[in-house]
Amino acid sequence: MTRFRKALWWIAISILAGTPLAAQTEHQQHHPPQDASSYIAALEASSRGAWQQPERVMAALALKPGERVADLGAGPGYFTLRFARAVGPSGKVYGVDISREMLDYLAKQAQADNLKNIQTVLAEPHDPKLQPDSVDLIFICDTLHHISDRANYYPLLLRALKPGGRLVDIDFHKRPLPVGPPVEMKISQKEMIREAEAAGFHLLHEYDFLKYQYFLVFTR
Repeated sequence: MTRFRKALWWIAISILAGTPLAAQTEHQQHHPPQDASSYIAALEASSRGAWQQPERVMAALALKPGERVADLGAGPGYFTLRFARAVGPSGKVYGVDISREMLDYLAKQAQADNLKNIQTVLAEPHDPKLQPDSVDLIFICDTLHHISDRANYYPLLLRALKPGGRLVDIDFHKRPLPVGPPVEMKISQKEMIREAEAAGFHLLHEYDFLKYQYFLVFTR
């Protein structure tokens, strides 16, 4: 299992179990989950809504019909499906992930919900596979800290945004929390801002209503 996939499992297990991550560390290092269905169930667990507050996040983003959104690290579509409804038939949502299993599940969910404006994108750990000037919003939730070579990754995101487009990053605070990966896997809010600004992004807004995560909005 790659470091990227293992880190995602950490998040999934903590959501599903609903117990402090520190108490699970030793067992999970040696016995990570092996099936995608358990991972999907964890990411879509009803308990996640209490701290992720997806409807409030959507309200803050204020997406408009016709906009194009890239959900980077889309997984089973927790936010992707919401984005598709928000931008409507005239809009487009790219569900980007490095897992074919996740994307296949997402495609089935989109079909079941009759959402025809979702396109799945099989990315690589070092490349989101987004076309230049193709999206109005790049949304990253609990994913950026898994990307090791961010210095070369940010320019790819910058290139993909249309003029006036936004980059949104939601990620876990770098401290012990009852959900999310171990502290050493996280990227702090200050570090994230510093990296993004060095790559050419400008911080527009910061929301502080999420209990365990920072919520940052940048523009080109």
